[in-house]
Amino acid sequence: MERRLKISSGERLLDRALDEGIALEQECGGKLACASCRVVVLQGMHHLVAASEDEVDMLERAGASAPNARLACQVRGTGDIVIEIPDAELPPACAASSPVRVTPRAARHLAAQLNKHAGAVAVRLAVERSGCSGFSYRIDPAGAIGDGDAVFESHGVRIAVDAASLPYVQGTLLDLVREGLAHRLQIDNPNVRESCGCGKSFSARSS
Repeated sequence: MERRLKISSGERLLDRALDEGIALEQECGGKLACASCRVVVLQGMHHLVAASEDEVDMLERAGASAPNARLACQVRGTGDIVIEIPDAELPPACAASSPVRVTPRAARHLAAQLNKHAGAVAVRLAVERSGCSGFSYRIDPAGAIGDGDAVFESHGVRIAVDAASLPYVQGTLLDLVREGLAHRLQIDNPNVRESCGCGKSFSARSS
């Protein structure tokens, strides 16, 4: 989405955008603690104060340092600019031939976790808005299968995905990897465009 804005002297781009009804994400409240308010300046870059080292660092850590990328909470200047707001949404659901799968070792781990929760019938994989890059995963025991859930079975483990999350995780593979003395689930998601430097959030491929 492209928008033309006029910034007054000393005004932040984030404030101007919000005043004009542009729904920019701002997970950290505009405190330079995330990259959710990222925009791309298409015209008028010369009207803006150059990005600080901290802003550049945050963009790089969020994997969002494309040419003319800026954080709206840090942009100040005077004059007319045209910005593009990256679309964090995925296109309509991928083909049904792209199921959610688990590796055998991940299946053993998930099955052991489910055994600790009486009444759990599946592992629920969900996506929610959160973090520097826009989205994060949730993996929890599911006590029931919802009417709108898609259910995938892989190596004896059932994976339930709600309808809102499904377009974001089609084709995902869950694996179990070792980190030192510990193990963690690794999510290989073909829909991810960028991952946050913190490793806890991602942005989705846009249409």
